[in-house]
Amino acid sequence: MLTVGQVIQERYQLRQQLRAQPTRQTWLATDHQPTSQPKPVIIKFLAFGRGMAWDEMKLFEREVQVLQQLNHPQIPRYLDSFHIQAPEPWLGLIEEYIPGNNLQTLIAQGQRLSESEIYDVAAQILKILIYLHEQNPPILHRDIKPSNLILTPNQTVFLVDFGAVQNRLTPADGSFTVVGTYGYTPLEQFGGQAVPASDLYSLGATLLHLLTGLAPAQLTQTDMRLPFGDGQGLAYIFRTARNGHRITLTNHLTSWLEKMTAPALADRFKSARTALSALTSPSASRVAPVSAKELSTHRLQIDPNPEHLQAQIHPIWSAPLPRLKDLVGMTLLTLLGPLAVILLALLPIGLTYTRQALASGDVGSLSIGVLLLCLGSIPWLTGFNWLKQNLTSTVIESVDHQLIIKYQLSGLTYWQQSQPHRDITDIYAVSLTREEETVMVNFKSRSALALAHSLNNQDSQRLTQTLRQWIAPYG
Repeated sequence: MLTVGQVIQERYQLRQQLRAQPTRQTWLATDHQPTSQPKPVIIKFLAFGRGMAWDEMKLFEREVQVLQQLNHPQIPRYLDSFHIQAPEPWLGLIEEYIPGNNLQTLIAQGQRLSESEIYDVAAQILKILIYLHEQNPPILHRDIKPSNLILTPNQTVFLVDFGAVQNRLTPADGSFTVVGTYGYTPLEQFGGQAVPASDLYSLGATLLHLLTGLAPAQLTQTDMRLPFGDGQGLAYIFRTARNGHRITLTNHLTSWLEKMTAPALADRFKSARTALSALTSPSASRVAPVSAKELSTHRLQIDPNPEHLQAQIHPIWSAPLPRLKDLVGMTLLTLLGPLAVILLALLPIGLTYTRQALASGDVGSLSIGVLLLCLGSIPWLTGFNWLKQNLTSTVIESVDHQLIIKYQLSGLTYWQQSQPHRDITDIYAVSLTREEETVMVNFKSRSALALAHSLNNQDSQRLTQTLRQWIAPYG
């Protein structure tokens, strides 16, 4: 039995058990090599005998063989392997230790990756898969999932645990070992017909998990296809996973993920290189080639210029037919107009009382003056905020990798903010009512900012998708 503090091969001291299965254990250990400073290593053990299946032995030997031939900066290096007899027979594989957290741990902590982070993680893993799949014969990982991806402090992603690796074609006799994790594994792999595109499916399912916080097996599927599309697709998943925030992906990333996780091999990308090209293609990442008329409504106007983006959200009162609550508001304003006039008249009276009280030191008059000032200010403050919200238009521009936001009244800018694309972490919609949403943008260096209030669901989704399409390539 392996225990903390035990020394293996007179060199490796076991420090912490990381994983334990009936015949397999993974430990963090310290390498006390006499010729160098102690360093952490990972040791994977396979119990030889004692209920071990022959297939487990084959997979373990294959993992050792494959790691010996690999040389990639984002795959742990093979260091050594051994066989010990006493007190119990074990096979051992020693790998380089990678500092950081596996992505399953981050999910368990409630963290979710933004779209720009998904682009980065996907590109890193695809480059590793290009290296593996272009070996001769191709090397298939066959078990890509969040727990087998380690994110280091410098945001580098490592692909670990090659215990299910395949480095040969399917045997002619049709024999195979079923490996993989339910939800991340495509159908053909369960039938022993894994190909490079099988790893792409696993990567796509993993990215969905990182985006939503929901494992693929938890997502409702139709005809073995993960859910996509308006209403019942990713927008619905995000509303469930992010406490009411309706976060919509760009059309580009949505269609890319849909192709990555297509149940049928023929519908998936054929190679990791093709998938990476489709992910990073500027033409695919930009706004879809539609006309400004198709992107515009009475409140939202989008100019899909290929060189820069400009969107304008017209004031709430610019609608052809004001909404019922606005009509009610204007009616109340008419009925309460005389009261507002009376309250406004209290403002100069309050100023007079306050000035006289300060001069005479009369506390009673000062209290009356302050009260009259407060009452007289109510129409000013309430009316100004109400009019500003209903009469303000928002202009959003994306120029030279900068997002520029302007608030305007009658065409005059009274507030402006500019932020680099790289400082934007997320763009999402927050539900105000069943029919209205506010589009928000999060920044690394400042608090969230509301881009537009009281947009209908379609305008909110259209604006969010368009902005994310422009921001994602630079995030």
